[in-house]
Amino acid sequence: MIHIYKSRGRIEIQMDAYLIGIDDVVILISGGDRPHLGTITTGTKDQPLQTIQFQQHQEFYITEEIAMNLRKHWRGNFAICGGIHIDQINREEINQLIEMVVEMGNELILKLQK
Repeated sequence: MIHIYKSRGRIEIQMDAYLIGIDDVVILISGGDRPHLGTITTGTKDQPLQTIQFQQHQEFYITEEIAMNLRKHWRGNFAICGGIHIDQINREEINQLIEMVVEMGNELILKLQK
């Protein structure tokens, strides 16, 4: 398992990646006041991304961002599950959150390539 944790102000998020065999990976992104399962994005290098969004959750913004970058660098299948809820989040915090998740995704790609 690969574990990555970041925090800024009141934003705390973690990313855990589990290798399945040598070519596939499941990634869990969670955090905030109430971690949950809001969105699942799946993909591979050669096929379009597929996203399932539960209720009105907006985590597809981050799962799809990570997926688009991951598919450029990863050889196998992947599933990215995301659920971050921060009470009364503001626009600045949303931008920080997205930036943090992208940084974590880039760090994950480097670790997966080793």
